[in-house]
Amino acid sequence: MLAAMTIRALILAALLLACPAAALPLSVQAMGELPGFRMEEAAPYLAAQMGQSDLAEWQFTARDPGSAAPDRIEWSFELLPYAGGGVRQFFPMASQSPKLGARRLVAAQARLYLGGQYQTVAIGQEAVQGGDGDAVLATFIAKLTLALHSAWRATDMTPAPHRTAP
Repeated sequence: MLAAMTIRALILAALLLACPAAALPLSVQAMGELPGFRMEEAAPYLAAQMGQSDLAEWQFTARDPGSAAPDRIEWSFELLPYAGGGVRQFFPMASQSPKLGARRLVAAQARLYLGGQYQTVAIGQEAVQGGDGDAVLATFIAKLTLALHSAWRATDMTPAPHRTAP
């Protein structure tokens, strides 16, 4: 009898592990200036890159601008000032013209909202070229996504199980 119950428990545990819980759908919204993208192009790109981060718990879709999603990630981008120095000039110099492939320092914040309530934020900076072919930008988005997920997991407020004294 005990062996049969143990076998049933093992089968049930195997089925639960084989069938993971459904992923939480999160809408992705972008604000600010992301190099190489118009704002309407940024959210689908972000959702696609975030989907590459192998988080089984979350599913990312670009946010429909006409609807407010209670479960969402809001990205905000800011181009930081160029601090490379330079010479004051009163006429354009050919050697100082913007070069193709130049990198811009970008600050990004990803804020997580669940049920319409703020949960946590991930913040970072990276020098990127921009556009959908920029591997540095894709890696930066994936790193911030994982940092946001880790920060959210760290704020788990469920009480820890207490052991009773023997």
